[in-house]
Amino acid sequence: MINIHGLKNCDSCRKTCKWLDINKIEYEFFDFKKYPPTSSMISDWIETHTLEKIINKRSTTWRNLDQKLKNQLDTKAINIIINSPSLMKRPVWELNSKSHKSLNPGFDLEHQNFIKELA
Repeated sequence: MINIHGLKNCDSCRKTCKWLDINKIEYEFFDFKKYPPTSSMISDWIETHTLEKIINKRSTTWRNLDQKLKNQLDTKAINIIINSPSLMKRPVWELNSKSHKSLNPGFDLEHQNFIKELA
């Protein structure tokens, strides 16, 4: 089963869900606002993808983040993300409730090809 984590108003998340629907691929969507990520989920995502691939440093949330928190990101990433999950690139993918190395956060042609191979 594919799990998608993100924000329902996020363009990338909407595009992803639309593509999955059109291709009749089953998935479950978890909105960060209703289902905030847990520390173990974030830890798994960071371990699988690295912090650099998880954090969206081009986002408004990142630009508005206090410099002190930015400086602490390497040591306190999980707590910072729990308090501001919109810092993460979206969507975050899981297969069978675990992150997968081939599905970095985001949505592009590589994601589409990988998911089509699974179906």
